[in-house]
Amino acid sequence: HLSPRTLSNERCENVTKKQAYIPLVAGSSARLLASLATAPLELMRTRQAGIVNNGRSTGRLSSSGTFEEIRVMLRTHGVSSLYVGLGPTLWRDVPFSAIYWLCLERFKTALSESNDLGQWGGQYHLDRGNNIPPSLQAMHAFMSGAAAGAIAAAFTTPFDVVKTRRQMVSGQIETTIPVGTCDYSGCGTLSGSQIFKDNRFSAVGYGRVNLGTFGHMNQIIQHEGLSGLWKGNTTRMVKVAPACAIMISCYELGKRVFEDALES
Repeated sequence: HLSPRTLSNERCENVTKKQAYIPLVAGSSARLLASLATAPLELMRTRQAGIVNNGRSTGRLSSSGTFEEIRVMLRTHGVSSLYVGLGPTLWRDVPFSAIYWLCLERFKTALSESNDLGQWGGQYHLDRGNNIPPSLQAMHAFMSGAAAGAIAAAFTTPFDVVKTRRQMVSGQIETTIPVGTCDYSGCGTLSGSQIFKDNRFSAVGYGRVNLGTFGHMNQIIQHEGLSGLWKGNTTRMVKVAPACAIMISCYELGKRVFEDALES
């Protein structure tokens, strides 16, 4: 028979293991709701970023505001037109948050409990009966946020590639092709159905656009190799890692400063 103390220790270990996955579930659930709520605005942002008004590329999005464009799309194509690329968006954002928050909490805990970092570790101060300095907590959060953001970005880049391509070129709106920018004679307006039939205007640039997220990924692999799914990964990691690091470190530092101010 196990002693009460042994049973109590085992229960504590089981609870600790279960608690370790709370950030994963909470982070992914929050991101799921946020992504669903902001999907139409993300679609508009992606398309507007691809508009170039320099005489070489134009589009209807450049002549109207965001909410006016949303109204037009609702009237002409229905609610579903606002959620083009939602699949890869969710595949990118939800796993990103799950990986990010899980890694973040694991890294922060490891740094705060480490005995091998000397005065740079949190345990050094706790063993001496002191609280971990706010600046040290912020540094741990910065390092953990950067590492967690880079890892999450690397794992979800393939879905970001598919999402961007599907939203940049879809058959939901008309696209004007000026003279000299394509092989067609003259300048014409392609309808949504024509865009879908032309390979160069498909979501990933290779034929059919209704293949689904993983179908598009398979097409990219066939035409560009596995590396095609990680196009722009370095740039994305360079952007995401410091952004996550700055955000979480400022949050942790601000929270600690205000808590100390209220206690005093």
